[in-house]
Amino acid sequence: MSSFNASKTGMSTQHQRRQSMPAQGPSRPAPISTNVPPTIIATPPSASGTGLLGSRFHSRHPMMIHGPSSNRIANLIDWALSFIPRRRRQVRYPIIIFLGLYALLTYLYYQDASTWSTVASFKVKNWAFNWDVKRCSYRKDPMLFVKDSSTVLVIWEMNCKLPDMRLSWVSTPNHGQVDLDETSGATSFKELDKTHIVYTATLSGIPAVNGNITYIIHPPRASSHLYRSYTFSHLPNPPLLADREIARFGAISDNQCEVAQFLKVLKAMTEHHKIDYLIHAGDAVQDYDSLDNWQTDFASPLSHFKIGQTTPLIYTHGNHDYDPQGLYPYTGQRTWHAYTLAGVRFIVLDSNIDSQEQDRWLEQELQSEASRKAWFRLVLVHISPYTQYWEKDAWVNKGERNWGSFVRTRYVSLLQQHNVDLVISGHQHNYMRGQDDHMVYTVIGGAGGSLDTEQVEDYAVWTEGKVKLRHHYVLMKITGDRRLIWEAYDAECGARLDAFVLHSRTAEV
Repeated sequence: MSSFNASKTGMSTQHQRRQSMPAQGPSRPAPISTNVPPTIIATPPSASGTGLLGSRFHSRHPMMIHGPSSNRIANLIDWALSFIPRRRRQVRYPIIIFLGLYALLTYLYYQDASTWSTVASFKVKNWAFNWDVKRCSYRKDPMLFVKDSSTVLVIWEMNCKLPDMRLSWVSTPNHGQVDLDETSGATSFKELDKTHIVYTATLSGIPAVNGNITYIIHPPRASSHLYRSYTFSHLPNPPLLADREIARFGAISDNQCEVAQFLKVLKAMTEHHKIDYLIHAGDAVQDYDSLDNWQTDFASPLSHFKIGQTTPLIYTHGNHDYDPQGLYPYTGQRTWHAYTLAGVRFIVLDSNIDSQEQDRWLEQELQSEASRKAWFRLVLVHISPYTQYWEKDAWVNKGERNWGSFVRTRYVSLLQQHNVDLVISGHQHNYMRGQDDHMVYTVIGGAGGSLDTEQVEDYAVWTEGKVKLRHHYVLMKITGDRRLIWEAYDAECGARLDAFVLHSRTAEV
């Protein structure tokens, strides 16, 4: 038999064998074993056109025919990534993450990237000093603090001890004649630890004429990179020019902890105005004992805008920057003091110290000839006599309503009796302006700290005034026609929040 026939015969035999099998009628179904569980085949979400992956498999095989995806987000992603070859579409999610990060960084660049990068540089610089990896240099650039009408303190900090450093200064009166005789300022230093050495120099005997002071820090000859020279305005007396501004004072308070917001406030103030002095109503740092706070939250921001080196500070201490020992290495050993600048008698009080000694000093100061003859009498005290916004629980249950209460109960009547014109305070983190008879009260605690929005008291002095729950700064101008012009500005948008004018009530001599 041929092979063909054999094959054919075999096929026929199989066919016959199948036909010879007994037929199963409809009443006798084929037995099914119940010992084997049934297998369920699930269709992957991506194959059905649903789920986050959408129609990923639609383009993989022509036999997979489905309708369009119902996932709009997936369709949008496919459209956005249509420029990518389909074979590489599996990398789209890393691309999405990359594009999202790029968009975020772009946004930060046009919004706050410069601010955050500046804050980061403050932190990195401070860490480098703390780890003692930097050569001998300035941790804190020189900062100026007004001590009295003819004395300014120059305070700086280094990471090394150089006993031979000295300071000299030269005065330049406004009429242009330069005093070529350099005057040396007494310099001392205090070692807080091996990388924090605070230097203090005193510029005393400054001439009682308006002009500029140039001061120079002379390092040892082997450390010439530490040489520094700066100039600031000294305006002890108002010139007899009725048609011009005499001096400009910037005013801020309570920048504690919020470095980024503090930078915005300083940037807005320095970009739009030139100031001769800076008033700070306290709480420059959150923790007085933290050397890092003083570095990154106060000194570095002021140095970033060259304010500390060229603008003397009129400073009072708040509850967060109060030193019970009275050392104050970064601001000078001062609690209460007074001086005259541009016709304004500044009376700086300490709301942290309830003492009879301060009471007697204040009464003597208000009766002094310098206070009586000044164009304006201005009191600077951190806690306002009339704090109206605070945290309710702390105010009621933690006794914080009693902080500085002596300023209201004992000092207000004394200030009114001696014709004080203006009281500037901080502590409360917002802006307020009120009035009681002829005396104006202001709260300027908006230089960075979280804003206070809970009202805890209802004092009558604020009834006809202004309340602004905004971060802000103040510009105070003194003019030759014996006016004090007050303007408060929003630090975010630059809008003017408030303004008023005081006319001197002191009789002309």
